[in-house]
Amino acid sequence: MPSKKHGADSIACTLYVSGMHCSSCELLIEKKLIKHDQVLAVDVSRKDNAVHITLAKGTKIEPQQLNAEFQELGYTFGIKPIAKPRKPIFVKRDDGRWQMNGDILRRAGKTAVIAMVFLAAFMAVERLQMGRFVSVNATSSLAAFFLLGLVAGMSSCAALIGGLLLSLVKHWHDAHDEATGSKATPHLLFHSGRLAAFMVGGGILGMAGSRIAFTNATVFAVVVLAVSAVMTLLALQMLDIAWAQKIRLGLPRFVTRAAADERRMSGKYAPLGIGAATFFLPCGFTLIAQGVALASGSFARGSLVMLLFALGTLPMLAGISATGLHYTKKPHLTARFSAVAGLLIIFFALYNVNGQMNVLGYPSLSDWRIFQSRAEMENLTGDIAAGESGAMVNGRQTIRLVAQGFAYKPVGPTVFTANVPTYLEIEDKGVVGCGAYLAARGLFDGYVPLNPGQNLVDVGSPRAGNYKITCTMGMVPPVTVTFQ
Repeated sequence: MPSKKHGADSIACTLYVSGMHCSSCELLIEKKLIKHDQVLAVDVSRKDNAVHITLAKGTKIEPQQLNAEFQELGYTFGIKPIAKPRKPIFVKRDDGRWQMNGDILRRAGKTAVIAMVFLAAFMAVERLQMGRFVSVNATSSLAAFFLLGLVAGMSSCAALIGGLLLSLVKHWHDAHDEATGSKATPHLLFHSGRLAAFMVGGGILGMAGSRIAFTNATVFAVVVLAVSAVMTLLALQMLDIAWAQKIRLGLPRFVTRAAADERRMSGKYAPLGIGAATFFLPCGFTLIAQGVALASGSFARGSLVMLLFALGTLPMLAGISATGLHYTKKPHLTARFSAVAGLLIIFFALYNVNGQMNVLGYPSLSDWRIFQSRAEMENLTGDIAAGESGAMVNGRQTIRLVAQGFAYKPVGPTVFTANVPTYLEIEDKGVVGCGAYLAARGLFDGYVPLNPGQNLVDVGSPRAGNYKITCTMGMVPPVTVTFQ
C-alpha cells in the first residue's frame, strides 16, 4: 500500500466508498489520499468498497471532507458501507397499474442508440476490409485493435492514465521555460514512450506465445474463447453487475502502484519512462489486446496489435495534453458511456465466440441463413453445380474453393465419400484480411497460408462427418463439406 515513514504513534480507521468502477479507481483514490499530511498509509479495496487508512496519532479524516474533495470524481465516502441506490425497473402508478420506470427506459434507449451507432461504425469498417492494406496473421483485423483503443481511450479505464498525465502537467509546466516547444517536449516524450513500450511489449508477448504452440487451431480457439470470457466479465463490470464487480482482474497491486507513482521518475527523460510504464497499468481493454498479442505467436504481429491499440488511445490522451481542462474537472466519463462500452464489449465477445465455434467445427450463428448477407449467400451457392470436384481421379477426390474478398466459394459439390484420399484445392483470387489463412479442423491441423493462385492441400482420408472451412478467426462465412 502507498505509505510514508511512520513509527508506532499511529491510528487506523476504515471508511467506505461508492462509485468505484475498476482497479484504476483504487489507485486514483490512493494517490490522492496519500498526499494528505495526516495520512501515513492507505489501502483501497474495490472488492469490499473499503478504504483502510493509517493516520498520525491525534489526527482524523472526515468523510464530509473527502466527499467535497472527490465530488467531481464521482466518489462518495462514509463511515458505514454505502448501499447503492437501486431504481426499480417497474413502478406502480396511482391507478394501481404497473409500468416501466420512465427514467430507466429513456436511459436504456439512449444507451442502445449510442451502442448501435458504434456497432454500425464497427461493421462499416469491417466491410471496408482494411486487412488488404496490412500483413494479417491468425487474428482479427488490425483495424479492430485501433477501434478497441479508441473505445479504451474514452472509457473509465483511461481515467488513471489521464489522471497521471494531468498530475504531471503542472510539474512539466514549472520545469520548462515559456517556449511552447519546450513545454510540449515532455508530452511528446510521454506519448512516444507509451507507443514504444506497447510495440516492444506486444512483440515480446508474441514471441512468448510462439513457444506455447498457438499454431494449433484448437489451442488458439481455446485461448480466444478465454479472452472472450474475460471481455464478457469486464463488460458486466461496466454494466455494474454486482457479482462481476467482486472479481478482480489485473497485475499484482505492487506492480501497478509502482507504475502509477510519478514520484519514482525524475530528470529530463522521466516522461519517456512514465509513458512506457503505462503498459503495466490495469485496464481491461489493455488486457484484451495483450491476450491477443500473446496468442498471435509472432513478434511482428504482437507488436502491430499493441501498437495499433496504443495509437487508438492516443487521440484522447493527446487531447488531455493539449487542454488538460476537461479531465481536470472530471476524469471519469459518464456512467452512460460505461454502459455503452459494456454492450459493445459483449457484442465483440459474442462475435469472437461465434467465430471460434466455426474454427472448432461446432454449430454457430453463421450457419443460420438469416445472419448471412445476399453476397455471402451467393458466394456459398453461386457455382455449386459447376466443376468435377466430386469425381474420382486416380483414386482421389478434390474439394475445390475460390477465395476472393472476404469469402470462400465452393466450386462443385460439397458432399464427398468418406475414407477416400482427398485434396483441398483453393484458388486465391484476392482474399483479404484473416481470410488469407485457412482453417479446417478435422481435415488438417493448424492453418494454411494462401498464396495468390492455386493452393493444394492433402487432407488425407477424412472420416464421415461435417467439416467447416473458414479463416483462422472463424470470421469468413464457413463452407461446410460433408463426408458420408
